[in-house]
Amino acid sequence: MEKNDKRQQLIIKMLAFNDAASHADAVARAEDIWGRLATHLSQLIGETGFNALYGRSVRLVLVQFDWLTMPKSSQSPGTLFTTLKNNLLSVDAASANDANIALLDTFTKLLSGLIGEALTTRLLHTALADEPEEKLK
Repeated sequence: MEKNDKRQQLIIKMLAFNDAASHADAVARAEDIWGRLATHLSQLIGETGFNALYGRSVRLVLVQFDWLTMPKSSQSPGTLFTTLKNNLLSVDAASANDANIALLDTFTKLLSGLIGEALTTRLLHTALADEPEEKLK
């Protein structure tokens, strides 16, 4: 991942957690971020569209993180994220963080291929509007 890309910098900042945070806290934060993205993006691309992008993203990162569970396309986003949470909790914190960053980067890269990089970045900011502004800059 090139760290000079605004979208990718945003992803890293969103998922960064302080070293004092527990692994479970970091995973809960990741689950919350995915849930907010699903809620926001499903209004724009539909739940089926969101699930398709998410499923494709998991398929693509499975090459690196073979311990992730491939989702069924008919599952609700909540079920997808419960599975993701369980997967992330089953490995060490560093591996979980790397996988989640790769998954979110892949997801947003696919989304930006459909709607453009600038709009994807703006949608990420909007979907995560309750994050402190200085954290997302």
